[in-house]
Amino acid sequence: MEENMLQNPLRKLADRAPPSLWRTCCDSAINLTFPKSQLAVNDIFTSLQEIAGARTLMRQFKSVYVPGNHTHQASYKPLLKQVVEEIFNPEKPDPTDIEHTSSGLTDLLKTGFSMFMKVSRPHPSDHPLLILFVVGGITVSEAKMVKDLVASLKTGTQVMVLSTRLLKPLNIPELLFATDRLHPDLGF
Repeated sequence: MEENMLQNPLRKLADRAPPSLWRTCCDSAINLTFPKSQLAVNDIFTSLQEIAGARTLMRQFKSVYVPGNHTHQASYKPLLKQVVEEIFNPEKPDPTDIEHTSSGLTDLLKTGFSMFMKVSRPHPSDHPLLILFVVGGITVSEAKMVKDLVASLKTGTQVMVLSTRLLKPLNIPELLFATDRLHPDLGF
């Protein structure tokens, strides 16, 4: 009985097709042909280009790729790291891709008067609490990176990282390989 209880979840896990086979419509790697795999790879690169295209309207956070030169190699700079560094950058008084939205009558009146007078908008780093909300999900390592980065850039500032879901590292390829990215099936 106890052995059966352990084998059932393992069997279900073994029977489940890996994410790389989802886009090929194959139930196993044995049925995967070269043309099917080629179509799947093209589909994956199209998805990656569409994801990158979501940032075309941004002025500063367009890419996570940092090109190299003859002294430094190319590197990856996570979007969350870019955002936090921009918030706490003392040289840039107004973050270009981060906007302040006025709410309430008092704020709307201030906004109206600011058209006539030189009034600066509030800066995200002016407050003792930074709330970051990530739509789509965040991994534990990303949340820790944000916490450590805020602590190193501006001591005394608390950070609260919220998200629509907490992702495991294996969820990232599943989200990339999902056929319906708006409603991915991650087993929740």
